[in-house]
Amino acid sequence: MRKALDIQQAMDRFGDDVWRACMLYLSPSDAEDVFQETFVKYAFRDHGFRDEGHAKAWLLRVAMNACKDVLKSRDHRTSSLDEEMQRWGDTLADVRPERAAEVREVLDAVDRLDDPPKTPLYLAVCEGYSVPEISRMVKAPEGTVYSWISRGKKILREALS
Repeated sequence: MRKALDIQQAMDRFGDDVWRACMLYLSPSDAEDVFQETFVKYAFRDHGFRDEGHAKAWLLRVAMNACKDVLKSRDHRTSSLDEEMQRWGDTLADVRPERAAEVREVLDAVDRLDDPPKTPLYLAVCEGYSVPEISRMVKAPEGTVYSWISRGKKILREALS
């Protein structure tokens, strides 16, 4: 088991990224459970990581897999826009009123994406991972990842035009 200081440092470094990944899929209460489960798995992982990037990728992959397990276990349906807005909390309160409708439209379009391309697109656009890194994380060929990202962008463009 890892030392408490190591776990705390990982949470400080990667906690926000893991939380955002969880919120991409789940309600705040479910996301909190998965967040905690992810760092418990980290605590009990005996192996070290090559570098911080590898640790972050591992944590995100564990979190996303756990999110998908929650969704499967509860036979979740795609959430409505109102549920999506509730998951994001007061985010829209911080947006200028004239932009709020646009933000709602984008969030709704992203929420309607299937997975894939939702996860690869999120990892590329929001987390800044390269296609080779995403390929290793999702265990798919690079060409497939390129296709998923391209398809996700195309779907979003069509939905938002």
